[in-house]
Amino acid sequence: MWKLTKNDYDPSRQLVEESLFMVGNGYVGVRGCFEEEYPYGQSIRGTYINGLYDRIPMIHAEMAYGFPTVQDKQPRIADTQTCLIWLDGERAALYENKYETYYRHVDYHCGETERSYVFITKSGKKAHLKFNRLASMVNPHVLAYKIEVIYEGHIEFTSILDGSIENYSNPGDPRTGQGHTQLMEILKIDYNTLESRLLMETKTTKIKQATLVRHNVSSPEEHKMLHSLNGKKIETKITGKNHLTLEKICVLTDSIRMEDAMGGAISIHSTLEGHSYEDLRQSQILYLNRYWKNSDIEIKGNPSDQRAIRFMQYQLLQSVGIDAYSNVSAKGLSGEGYEGHYFWDTEIYVLPVLMINQPERAKHLLEYRYHILENAKKRAKELGQSKGAAYAWRTISGIECSGYFPAGTAQYHINSDIAHAFIQYHLYTEDWNFLIEKGAEVIFETARTWIEIGNFHKEEFHLHNVTGPDEYTAIVSDNYYTNAMAKHHMFWAYKIYEQLRDYDDPKVRIKLKELMERIDLTVEELNYMLDASERMVMPYDEALGIFAQDASFLSKPIWPFSSLDPTKKPLLLHYHPLTIYRHQVLKQADTVLAHFLLEDYADDESICRGFDYYEKITTHDSSLSSCIYGIMASRCGYSEKAYDYFSDAVFLDLKDTHGNTKDGLHMANISGTILSVFAGFAGLRNTDTGLKFRPYVPSQWEGYSFNMIFKGRTIRVNVDENFEVVLLKGDNLLLSIFDEHYELSLMNPISIPLEKKGVIS
Repeated sequence: MWKLTKNDYDPSRQLVEESLFMVGNGYVGVRGCFEEEYPYGQSIRGTYINGLYDRIPMIHAEMAYGFPTVQDKQPRIADTQTCLIWLDGERAALYENKYETYYRHVDYHCGETERSYVFITKSGKKAHLKFNRLASMVNPHVLAYKIEVIYEGHIEFTSILDGSIENYSNPGDPRTGQGHTQLMEILKIDYNTLESRLLMETKTTKIKQATLVRHNVSSPEEHKMLHSLNGKKIETKITGKNHLTLEKICVLTDSIRMEDAMGGAISIHSTLEGHSYEDLRQSQILYLNRYWKNSDIEIKGNPSDQRAIRFMQYQLLQSVGIDAYSNVSAKGLSGEGYEGHYFWDTEIYVLPVLMINQPERAKHLLEYRYHILENAKKRAKELGQSKGAAYAWRTISGIECSGYFPAGTAQYHINSDIAHAFIQYHLYTEDWNFLIEKGAEVIFETARTWIEIGNFHKEEFHLHNVTGPDEYTAIVSDNYYTNAMAKHHMFWAYKIYEQLRDYDDPKVRIKLKELMERIDLTVEELNYMLDASERMVMPYDEALGIFAQDASFLSKPIWPFSSLDPTKKPLLLHYHPLTIYRHQVLKQADTVLAHFLLEDYADDESICRGFDYYEKITTHDSSLSSCIYGIMASRCGYSEKAYDYFSDAVFLDLKDTHGNTKDGLHMANISGTILSVFAGFAGLRNTDTGLKFRPYVPSQWEGYSFNMIFKGRTIRVNVDENFEVVLLKGDNLLLSIFDEHYELSLMNPISIPLEKKGVIS
């Protein structure tokens, strides 16, 4: 239940398994490549630092005003993985018919990967090889490896610190990098008797990155260690016999976070004197014990789903940024897909999961958005706004990195996605200090975009030339998702102004006044936002009884699903965008997603009719889609369909169903699938009136349970034959369960029988 295990080596899957068996800690991530390298096949031998970036030119066939001229790209940093192994002069690796008893696992309790096999030499002698590695979650700058060989004969390790690294590119797939693979240059490379040191710098942005490696060797026999410089590599040769163990303790830093990257690495290294791999492992276990105590989702009666959901929770933990300089890229820290860029995925998929029981980690991701707010203000000016902020569709440093504006920059909804996350964080935590110091400014500045790009016409407020979440429909008027999110956004901008204006603490009221003066925000402007919110167009089709995806969507022909080649998926790789845009066809949830996030804007019947209509014309070509349809299938009472969507999503990476897990894990799908337990099966919603639940148990499970942290309270939720809520810590709380109100207290837990209310198979 607490491991992902593979008991066979398949060269055709090694790229996928490099992603599945990555190790990371939110700061650094390293793909699960073999230390001794592969005998066959390709490898993406990557190590990455969250938030590190270089900039490369963005070339447009036809240039226009406001198009980005450069873009961020996450560089691959020095390779610390490689350690070649020789046994009596023979290279050890997984050659066919040369090994036995192979296994590999990632352990979610220990926070490490382990791999082992028995290698058979030409002479028939057997060697036991074992490889362990971890990225410390206690000290995120530390990456550690342990390699142990037991063999009756001569053993030789060649451990390599490699600065001759380049990024991966695949010109045939727009979801991966297209070029500019050499992003780092060596400034200094040297070694002494204690460690190897490599200082590199990004070519354009001149960000320094330091790697320091210490080798600890143990053996009952005599052994030797010798360093040498070979071009852009430091090779450390270690020789011994019979039983040899190598521990590589690596320290990685960068000049985004430290003025002197190498000096910082040396300082961190000095604090590790006397620390062994086992010491780091024990610290990791203690950290993860606390994490799982707060965050574990326990599924009863379905071991396969339990293993898969824990895999997802662990992978999310490994990739979530840990400071204001980093976030969660589309592929996390497990690969180079989407060039390491951050998207709206964070606010709509990742943050809702973290807010439930990891509020401090959620706060770090919001601090990143505040950190890049000035870049969003500059981008708003480039887009023709006189005020406000327009967040980049894809970015690392804060600049716009989308070269295709119809499915990038035109997705203005990212502004409201970010504001929605700040609002939800406030509803979960009531952290008034964070709201006045950072959150309010982001919410106000991003709300200004709507009154800049929208307009009143015949007493209604419209938003023209925008793109919603569905990237198979672009540049439209009154996209329902965008309008609904903007409506909610502007309403809350005014409400937060009112709350801060009337707050009991005079210091908060003073800070509000200072903020409004600093950003030149007037009460008249806020009143205009409220008016625009109240009169926002919400396109509705009376004949179908559904909210229309946009003003023209329902007038288009439906995509000819039955007559076109079903193997031509995803559509974006086989059809011109204009062909796709002219049809009713969805890449992912759009109006259905709006109904999830803002269900109070529609009645139950319209929500479910909309689900039925849009589901039939959705391809789910985006990995962000199935989890949302699963959540809303639960909302509409389609329990079997909801579980089918959950099953598709929970195994997306484990079974590589989208065919691109090699480029990294799908972090939005991972988060959305975890969210489908909370928001789908448990029916959890957090509104300004409090927590709401509409729980049920899928027929494939016996039950499930999880913890929540809400406004300083710790809550335990258990769902089986009964719906049970226990207050473990904190003040009394009012809850809504199937629209009935209950009071939860330390002395009075809630337990009600679970009837299958509205559940349709």
